[in-house]
Amino acid sequence: MANPSATVLTSAMTRVWIIEGGARIDHAPVYESCLRMQGVSQGFGDIEAIECPDPQNYGKFIEKGQIKGATERPSTTVEGRYLMDALSTLLALAKKGCNFDVQLHMGQCTDPSIFNTYKKSIVFSTAAFTTYDTDELGALGSEDNAAVNETGDLSAKDLYEVVPLNMASVAASQLTNEVVDVAQCDSQSCGECENESDGCKKFLSLTKAAGGSPSTPADLGYTLDGGAVWYFHDVDTLGAAEEPSALDCVGLYVVVVANATDSLHIALKSELDGVTDPAFTEVTTGIVAAGSPNNLWSFGNGAFVVGDAGYVYRITDPADGVTVLDAGNATVEKLLAVHGLSESFAVAVGQNGAVIYTEDGSTWSAVAVKPVAAGVHLNSVAVKGEFEWIVVTSNGRMYYTLNKGATWTEKAFPGSGSGVAYSIAFASQSVGYLSHSTTVPRARILRSIDGGYSWQVLPEETGTMPLADRVNALAACSWNPNLVIGGGLADDAADGYLVIGSA
Repeated sequence: MANPSATVLTSAMTRVWIIEGGARIDHAPVYESCLRMQGVSQGFGDIEAIECPDPQNYGKFIEKGQIKGATERPSTTVEGRYLMDALSTLLALAKKGCNFDVQLHMGQCTDPSIFNTYKKSIVFSTAAFTTYDTDELGALGSEDNAAVNETGDLSAKDLYEVVPLNMASVAASQLTNEVVDVAQCDSQSCGECENESDGCKKFLSLTKAAGGSPSTPADLGYTLDGGAVWYFHDVDTLGAAEEPSALDCVGLYVVVVANATDSLHIALKSELDGVTDPAFTEVTTGIVAAGSPNNLWSFGNGAFVVGDAGYVYRITDPADGVTVLDAGNATVEKLLAVHGLSESFAVAVGQNGAVIYTEDGSTWSAVAVKPVAAGVHLNSVAVKGEFEWIVVTSNGRMYYTLNKGATWTEKAFPGSGSGVAYSIAFASQSVGYLSHSTTVPRARILRSIDGGYSWQVLPEETGTMPLADRVNALAACSWNPNLVIGGGLADDAADGYLVIGSA
C-alpha cells in the first residue's frame, strides 16, 4: 500500500449521486440514498506479441514488439430497492436513453447527503444504462417472500477519482515579479518518443519584466515534474520595459504574445529540458498595430490569438507569424481571453461584456445578448460545449449560457459579487477551477466537481491557501482532475506567486 496510514474502504461508507443529463452548470446532483454501486470494471487492452523467428534456434521465436488493444469503456452495476409506490429512477433513465453522470461518494463521520463533503468520489462520466433487471416480482410460497431489488448495468465514457486537494506555494524564492499567465504543456507518454509522463508533468509560467536597476526582461518559467522544481529564463527578445501578455504551447513551440511589442516571442519546446537556455525569436508577421495581441488559446498545432479593437488572428506555424481572421468586425472591444473546443470552434471575450465566437475557425460573430452591461469586463471564458459557455467578470461574478449566447444566467459561488474573478478552467466536464480575489484583496481558488453547479473554496479540508493578492491565471490538466496550477501576485503586492493544488 503506497500510503499505509490511509483508510481501507468498507462498502457501507459509500453513497450514490446521479446527475441527469451529465455534469453541467444547471444540473443539480440528486442524492440516491437507496442505491448502491457494485464492482467497477474496465479493460485496458490485451497485449499481443509481435514475433519473429529466432535466428539461432529452429522452432523458436523472439518478441520484437507488442500491440496493445483498445481501452474498453468502464462499467458497473447500480442496484437498489424496487419500490411499490414510486416510479423507478433506474428504469426511467434507461428508457430515456440520454447520458447522465454517476458519482460514488465515500466518507465517514460526515453527513453523506451533503454533496461536497466526501473523502473520495468515483466519477462515471457520460454514462448510460445498457440493461435493466429486477429480482423475481412474485412469490409462490412463504419461502419465496423477499425484498425485490432492481439493477441497471452502466457503461460510461470515462472513469476517474476525485479527492480533496491540498494547496502549496512553489518557487517562491525564484519569483520576484508577478506571474501573468500559466499553461499546461504536456501529453501522456510511455517514453517511446519523449520523456515518460502522465500528461501532467510540464507546465509553463510567464512573469512580468523586472523594474528597478538593473532591470531584466520577463521570465519564462517551466516545470518538468508537475511543479516541484521550476526553471526560469529570460524572454530575451522582450526589452526590460516591455511586458508580456500571455503564453501557450503551439506545435513545436512555446509562444509568448506581447501587446507591448505587437509580436510573438517563440522558443522550441525541446529546449525546455532543465539545462538549455531557450533561444527566443521575435515574430511580427501579420500583427496589426491597432490589434495588439492580448491572449491566445492553442488547439495543438495552431492557435487563436485575440487583441485590441476586436482583432482575432490565427497561428498555423508560429515561425510564420499570424493571419488576421477578424479585423474588429464582430466587435471593436478589447478582447482579453479566448478558449475553444477545436480549430473550428472557439469563443473570445473582452471588455464591456464583449463575446464573439466562430463555428468554422474563420468567421467570427457577436452573440445576440451580452452577459453584462458596459463597464464590466469578461476576464476569462471556459467553453464546455458548443452551447455551454461560462464567463467570469471584473466585478467578481460568473455567468453562463446554454444556447450560444442567446441568453445568460448568473451563477452564484461563495463570495461572488465582490472583488474580481480572474480565470476559469475545466479539467473535465465535471471538474473545474475558478480564481477569485476578495476586495481585501485576498486570492482564492475554488473547485467544482459537478460541472459548475456548486463551488468550494480550496483547500476543501485541512490546511490553508498560501496568501496572495490575486491569481491571474489557472492551468488544469485533463489527465488528472486533481491537479491545478495558478499564477499571480504575492500578498506583498510585488513578488510573483505560483500555487499548486494537488492530492
